[in-house]
Amino acid sequence: MTEQRSQLLERPVMRVQFRNELRGRLMSEAVVVLAPRQSRFSFAAMLRPALAAAAIVVLVSAGATSAAASSLPGDALYAVKRAGEDVRVALTFDDVARTQLLSELTDRRLAELAEIAKRRPSSAPTATQEYADAVNNFANALDKLREADSEDKRNAAQALAEAARAKHKAVLDAVKDQLPADAQSDVQKVNDDEQERTSPSNDPGRGGQGGTGGTGGRPSNAPPRPTPKK
Repeated sequence: MTEQRSQLLERPVMRVQFRNELRGRLMSEAVVVLAPRQSRFSFAAMLRPALAAAAIVVLVSAGATSAAASSLPGDALYAVKRAGEDVRVALTFDDVARTQLLSELTDRRLAELAEIAKRRPSSAPTATQEYADAVNNFANALDKLREADSEDKRNAAQALAEAARAKHKAVLDAVKDQLPADAQSDVQKVNDDEQERTSPSNDPGRGGQGGTGGTGGRPSNAPPRPTPKK
């Protein structure tokens, strides 16, 4: 009897397969439990809204810049267009390249004036003033090139002046007739001022010679002009 009881109460032995399965399950659960949890206020989570806002700003700015490119004097986005142009001029450090850019901007102001004359003549004074300012900036850059030590720069100034003078006069003569009578005199004045400031006679030259070898200035060996009596 005692021997039979001892056999019935024999200590249970865990099967090898069950033990391996249990160990593998516990190890997998431990990996999940002990894995580091991401903080609710992580840096990436905080940065995500800022990146989204920056993307929106870039998209809006790109859209505004694109819309401003076709704006005319008097439009709401015209100031955005002009600000972008001013940045381009400020970042152009070469004298010839800057003068070339100012010549292109003068062409653009003239094209805007022509468009205003056809679509919105009431804005002609504003467009005329924008063109006059562009002509003044261009002429000032020409004066700087004409006084340069480099002959190449002086020649470039003369070439730019001649091209602008011929092209702008033809356009202004056509645009003037499309404007109201009170705006025509302002356009004519701007035209006259540009012709004078870009003409070879306004080129001081160097030693009396213009940028292309003309005689716009006084010869270096010429006697001084007498002071007129008052």
